[in-house]
Amino acid sequence: MDLQSLKNIPTSFAIAKRALLFCLIITLVVPLSSLLWAYYATLNIKNTAYVITKDGQAALIDIIKDNEIDTYRIPEITHHIKMFHLAFWQIDQFNYERNINKALYLSGDSGKKLYKTLEANGHFAKISTENLTQKIEIDSIVVNDKTYPYQANFYAKLRVLRTDQKIESVNNFKARFILYNVARTNENPHGLLIENYHLDLNPIIKKR
Repeated sequence: MDLQSLKNIPTSFAIAKRALLFCLIITLVVPLSSLLWAYYATLNIKNTAYVITKDGQAALIDIIKDNEIDTYRIPEITHHIKMFHLAFWQIDQFNYERNINKALYLSGDSGKKLYKTLEANGHFAKISTENLTQKIEIDSIVVNDKTYPYQANFYAKLRVLRTDQKIESVNNFKARFILYNVARTNENPHGLLIENYHLDLNPIIKKR
């Protein structure tokens, strides 16, 4: 064996070790760099979104920051409450089934219990057989967003009209309940559920 070749063995090992170390560093740096890039890219994406305009073009908008959610949530909560009460209570013999199905997507177990109670009391059967129309006139909606779940009170007047005899009754309508955040769906666009629904209904006028 050539002595010069033996002398070159340590040098070859040193080169191999440096090559392995270099490969190890590259192996670590590339995925870590990719993770860091993905993290910062995700942060930027979270703050932006695109919407499709009526012309079919994509428009860039800013996403609401976490500390701004409640500022924009109050109008959604108020509209959700309005949607539920109009769907559940503003009904007649032709639309009550369809409307109440819509309302039940906006409430949880308490909405179902309210429906079953009214059904057991013959409320919907009376609307159907006696040709009644219910209309609800909203006076005010009060929301407390300082606590979670959100607390709310709903004040209105419920008018019940028998169209064939021109008989109308008017009731003071007051409801209190809480609202939970849930996932948004097509049937529940605000991502809220009404629970712990307590109703206070008192007749104030009855006229012919």
